[in-house]
Amino acid sequence: MTPDQIAERERQLAGSWWRRFLQSIPGQMFSNPPAYSLAREMLMQADTRMLEIGCGAGSRILLFDQKLRFHGVSAAGVEPSPKLARRAERAFLDNGRPATAVLAGPDALPFRDAVFDVVYCDDLLRFLDVRGAQAVLREAARVLRPGALMLAWDLAPPAGRFAWWQRLWLRRYPGRHASQQSLMGLAERSGFDYTREANLRPFFWPPVPRVSFIAATLPPGWRIEGRNLIAPG
Repeated sequence: MTPDQIAERERQLAGSWWRRFLQSIPGQMFSNPPAYSLAREMLMQADTRMLEIGCGAGSRILLFDQKLRFHGVSAAGVEPSPKLARRAERAFLDNGRPATAVLAGPDALPFRDAVFDVVYCDDLLRFLDVRGAQAVLREAARVLRPGALMLAWDLAPPAGRFAWWQRLWLRRYPGRHASQQSLMGLAERSGFDYTREANLRPFFWPPVPRVSFIAATLPPGWRIEGRNLIAPG
């Protein structure tokens, strides 16, 4: 990410006391309720090797940990903003939890191939142009083991009868607000074998819709026919 993109990310996520509150665990439970149940819905376990690309202040990882109680160094968060990465690492240390915050660009993840069981990419892609978003998705596909899932979500572009209301709010959150279909297509051109809509909701703050989708690579021997997954044999 460029310095300007990182500065805009810091402004949107931590530029005022209210936005800093939304990066806390109570703030996430208020603004981002789907995160509270994702650990169960994504079939995560205490030893799941998870990565969050764009972990912010680390509150979503701590929410997952409240449900699962990670053991070992099984959770990692990558954050391109030095300010937010420091907050995340401090939160993990203060809570005494086995999680790590890594200051790194999301388009050059400092991990080996096929090392994670699940990847989350949230509130990040809108800060990037198409080429940058594709680089992030390629890296996500690279670090996932075959057959594992990535779940991504971000602010949606204005649409429908309340598009005027959404435009008013999105003025406070500028960026590349891509449609769900365009992001899913980009993921399929970036190393993922198939995608499907996730339909995460509700999100309370900011009060605009989100795009959300799941992307995956196929285990060895599996294939796709149409939208169906065919097991070996």
